[in-house]
Amino acid sequence: MNGAVSMVFFPAQAGFDLAWAREALTAQGLSVDAQPGALAVRWDEDGPVLRVAYAQGEQIAREALERAGEGAPAEARLRACTARFEIAIDDLDEALDEMNTLIEVQSTLQDGTGGYLFNAWNAQWSA
Repeated sequence: MNGAVSMVFFPAQAGFDLAWAREALTAQGLSVDAQPGALAVRWDEDGPVLRVAYAQGEQIAREALERAGEGAPAEARLRACTARFEIAIDDLDEALDEMNTLIEVQSTLQDGTGGYLFNAWNAQWSA
């Protein structure tokens, strides 16, 4: 399976942006390279590269609610999520096979922001 995305939705706050993500991911021992509008993140030279991007605006809350579905348990909290980190995965099979990188990136961004994680490939949410 190729091409997948994982997203961390959270309320927009000063300080949570790509610069913050770069610092937080680097502190976890990941290799982080800045690219135009994104970060390329990997655990080691042979592992998968994940691309982390940041978006902010009212459309982010609408997107979170659309993905969650009407009447979702966290609906009220998702309405406040006007920012997100998007983790683009070129090869999902490779990323899941070496899942340490994906888990570290997801947990660092989710724990740091207090956000909600959504995996598009299986439509699963994690608070």
